Amino acid sequence: MTLNVASIGALRLALILLSLISLPLVVFADMPPQGIGVLTAYVVPALVVIFFFVLLLDALMNRVFMIDQAPASRGERRVRMWLDLATAASLLLVWGTYFRSLLNA
Repeated sequence: MTLNVASIGALRLALILLSLISLPLVVFADMPPQGIGVLTAYVVPALVVIFFFVLLLDALMNRVFMIDQAPASRGERRVRMWLDLATAASLLLVWGTYFRSLLNA
């Protein structure tokens, strides 16, 4: 099975790309909330939590829909599921340390 961008889907691809763009922004999460700091201190951390749960929901729905599908479609949904789970794991790994530091403060 070959993986192409069209088989991933536009909305899922946008979700994954926005999630990956938010990964390096963790470095700027401690900026003072003035100007662009509002975006990195308040908006991006809130979006990361939303992205995380939507990625997990999408992975779950791919798994549920995989049950009654033909093997060819099952493989495509499996790739989508693992792509969602890998992106969610990267969000948890990178941003999880930042949220953990907020609990210790």
